[in-house]
Amino acid sequence: MPIISNSVQNNGGGSASAGVSSQSRTYRSGNSTLTLREGQTLKGVVSDIHGNEITLSMNDGSSFTGKLPDANQYSIGQKAAFQITGLNDNTIYMKATSGAYLLDMEDTVEQALEEAGLPKSERNLDVARSLLQNQQSISRENIMSSIQLCAKYPDADVNSVITMKRLGMAMTEASVKQFENYQNQTHQLLYKMDSLGDAIGDMLRSIGTQVPRLAADVGLQLLALALEGSLTPEEQQLAAQLSAEQETGTIACDENGNPIISDENIQENSDEIISGKDTPAEKELTGQEGEKTDAEITKNGQAADSSSETAGPLSRMRQLFSAITDGNAAARSAMTESGMATDYRTPFIHEQTGFILSPDERAEFAKQLSELPLSDELKQGIADGTITARNFLTEVQKALSSMSDEQAGKLLSSKSFHAIVKGQFFSNWTLSPEQLKQEGAMDELYDKMSRQFESLSNFSENVLGKDVFKQLSQNAADMSNNLDFMKTLNETFQYIQLPLKLQNQNTHGDLYVMTRKESLKKNPNNLKVLLHLDMDHLGTLDIHISKENTAVTTKFYVSTEDTLHLLERNINLLNDAINEQGYAFSSELMMKQKDVDIVKDFVSAEAPVGDMKRYNFDLRA
Repeated sequence: MPIISNSVQNNGGGSASAGVSSQSRTYRSGNSTLTLREGQTLKGVVSDIHGNEITLSMNDGSSFTGKLPDANQYSIGQKAAFQITGLNDNTIYMKATSGAYLLDMEDTVEQALEEAGLPKSERNLDVARSLLQNQQSISRENIMSSIQLCAKYPDADVNSVITMKRLGMAMTEASVKQFENYQNQTHQLLYKMDSLGDAIGDMLRSIGTQVPRLAADVGLQLLALALEGSLTPEEQQLAAQLSAEQETGTIACDENGNPIISDENIQENSDEIISGKDTPAEKELTGQEGEKTDAEITKNGQAADSSSETAGPLSRMRQLFSAITDGNAAARSAMTESGMATDYRTPFIHEQTGFILSPDERAEFAKQLSELPLSDELKQGIADGTITARNFLTEVQKALSSMSDEQAGKLLSSKSFHAIVKGQFFSNWTLSPEQLKQEGAMDELYDKMSRQFESLSNFSENVLGKDVFKQLSQNAADMSNNLDFMKTLNETFQYIQLPLKLQNQNTHGDLYVMTRKESLKKNPNNLKVLLHLDMDHLGTLDIHISKENTAVTTKFYVSTEDTLHLLERNINLLNDAINEQGYAFSSELMMKQKDVDIVKDFVSAEAPVGDMKRYNFDLRA
């Protein structure tokens, strides 16, 4: 039984200063007695800590609760030893032993269950083990309540449930599953988009082959969803360029404004780009082509006062990203020597069918389209790859109602058609560096994804009844839950996933604002951000950015020696670009030692834990 009334003090001279007796004393608590003597050492497990009160569960099964001024120097689950230096009535004077008295965690876990009178089942052992790992009390009451909580989510990992409880996060079946995804690093939206795009293709193939009478109706509904929203900046730039070239007579276009380009023109453009310095690694590092003048940057709000208290942390970082993605011309010239080969997609932007389909796929698909009521110019646009997915699908949307069931079914069954539809959805769900710098672009992106994921999760149900195409619904629902969980995280932490559309690839990024919201309110000019990128040619990049007023420090952590050397040769370009915008910039380049763990390295680092306190300490003499 715990002896609550006694006081434990970390006072080595307690016996002399307080005039305590050296004889043994017996203390009673209820029906239990505990005999203590001066010089005796009490050994046990720290089972609970509240303020300056510490509970020690001893080897004989008894528990001892007392006061200790530096109780927070101990950890729940840690084995500790205290030597009695004096006894005086109801006060026991103690000091910590000179050496650490540590227990193996498994011994501690088993002992905690024994003292709680609970069976040592695998589930109970996991619960007690997780409580220790999360620095939570292993009292009988806490173990019991944690077992009951974990029983609500029988398929979930116990540690995920206990960690979410410690962080004070709302728990549902969906949120626990998403937390596990983040904990296991399987949360990336971009990679889940790939599965969702494939599920859309499977649905189209099933309808086209099994129920072609519904192909036109399904196609119209799906294309209406895929074509939501306005043109991307890249599409706008392409349209403006084609319009200008059409006016000057340098390029022939059809009545819809689609360019008529021969294979010879494509090869000529490819040769120009291959010889013109843009390699895959360069494009990953420099982003989209083209430089902005100072006037353009100011017009777009890039030169705004970054110290404004009303601007959010992501807005304050936009100017830095602008410098990274706008300093392109010199970077492309400097990195010519990297010599990495380009692929067939080089002449095209992401939205063009030439980026989505290979030359052989385009040729085969153009033949398939010859049987459909589509214009020759559209078929030519597919053959040469210049037509965008949006323009192609818009024309298909107009023509579907005039197709026979057999024609519509064959079109929806085509792999190339699936790829173009998937490419259009990817364009909806990703951002280019240019879009990333636009005010409100991330909010708009996530709003669009949320609407479309919700629509897709219910799409098959609306068309053919519940569970007809279960995989599509499940994938889309999982994506919706992922977005909802990010909203939950952002109530306390500032973190977003960045599905990025770079020059020659889509890539996953994570943006962590390491500075907590409360700290930002107190000092909005100080900011710490981590940008994590997974790149095809550069590998994994972790970029730590610290901003204090106008001083900016970056640390680049790279995964390959080649990337390290490439950055070393060109970091001065980034240095100059950021300094020109009024910052004092410095940087370090180094090899990456470990991956970012969003739960351990970010969420748990400074997370609030409700009424419980997180302890990190050493046992001190």
